[in-house]
Amino acid sequence: MRIALVSYFAPPQPAVASHRVLRTTRVLLEEGHQVLWVTQEEDSLLARDPTLAALVPGEVKILGLGGPTVWSRPAARNLPEKVLRNLAWLAPRWLGLPDSHLEWAWRLGRRLPGLLEGEGVEAVLLCCGPHGQILAIPSLRRALPGLRILVDYRDLLSGNPWNEPPRRGARLRLLRRERALLARADRLFLNTVRARERFLQVVGPLPGLQVEVAPNGADWELGRKVLEGSPPFDPGPGRHLGYFGTIFPRRRLLPLLEALNSLPDRVREGLRFHAFVGMGDSLALLEEDLGRLGLQERPSWLLVHPLLPYGEALAAMRAMDALVLVNGPTLEDRVFVPGKIFDYLMARRPVLFWGERGDAWEIASRWSGESWCFRPAEGKRLAAFLEELALGKRPPDPEILEDFGTRRAFRPLLEALEEG
Repeated sequence: MRIALVSYFAPPQPAVASHRVLRTTRVLLEEGHQVLWVTQEEDSLLARDPTLAALVPGEVKILGLGGPTVWSRPAARNLPEKVLRNLAWLAPRWLGLPDSHLEWAWRLGRRLPGLLEGEGVEAVLLCCGPHGQILAIPSLRRALPGLRILVDYRDLLSGNPWNEPPRRGARLRLLRRERALLARADRLFLNTVRARERFLQVVGPLPGLQVEVAPNGADWELGRKVLEGSPPFDPGPGRHLGYFGTIFPRRRLLPLLEALNSLPDRVREGLRFHAFVGMGDSLALLEEDLGRLGLQERPSWLLVHPLLPYGEALAAMRAMDALVLVNGPTLEDRVFVPGKIFDYLMARRPVLFWGERGDAWEIASRWSGESWCFRPAEGKRLAAFLEELALGKRPPDPEILEDFGTRRAFRPLLEALEEG
């Protein structure tokens, strides 16, 4: 089957969504499908990861559909862009639109049906976010009534505990719009079991729309390929914990920092925590949490690194003794499984998880063991665990679990295409 993956983010862009597009594509190609990407034009990208670019399969045809939206730029370049950015921020709140990437949704609605018809595409997978891509569904359904329309949500739209509009009127408008759009699709894939439960609770079942779980997955062969071609990372002597990715206001490293700061000096001498978080908002949140602990200067046991290209990041993960995954502290946050956990699995290192019991807890528990998972009230147990880790030997590599591999993760998608 000829299938188009529509995603604002795709390799070589350094984004978690790009990794999902790449892994989905590899599974589809293995099953004999032909794959096209509809994404941004590469010459206009704001950031490019050469290690991801090297992994793009040669069989994929890439169709560029313009450059970055005004909303995705770090700042307005002139007065007109400043006005447009303000409108992009206000429009979702006024009109109940899914997000602020307005130009991308407009391009898809106007040009995507013709592109897909010209390429002989039989099925389209809208990889969201941005969620505004679902605004193209009505025009696709009108122009191509026989097209299989599949939607892949990485995060919830309505019912998302982080992003819901604060005003009830805006929430209801967005909910009505989401229901009307998805009712014209054939299948919706959600990232976790609890996200599906939340979707059916908030949005409700829609006639004709099948709602299934298709989580991210670990591409074991891709991991081996990347690690073989990447220079090794030397963290130095001692025991090393690593955190990779973005820090959010509702997903912070404070619990781990508190536990590390409480350890006796003799223990901390042999333990280092590496935070690969970049230099923007994540670093500001990290420094804020250090201030909460009364630390005026960055302690010697904390090493902050810039974000690395994907291949180098995977090599650095591999060099750590254990990898840290922090979720939100509330029960609502159980709907989230940070995509980074599957890179952790591909690096073959144990995962230390902090958060409430949910899909992410279950993955970390099966991968590393129940003793590696900690709830928000278990600060003392976390500190004791870290002390034992600091004084012990390097933990062994966990065994590969095919349940977490991409072929098992994307089985619902493959079955949907077989039925089509």
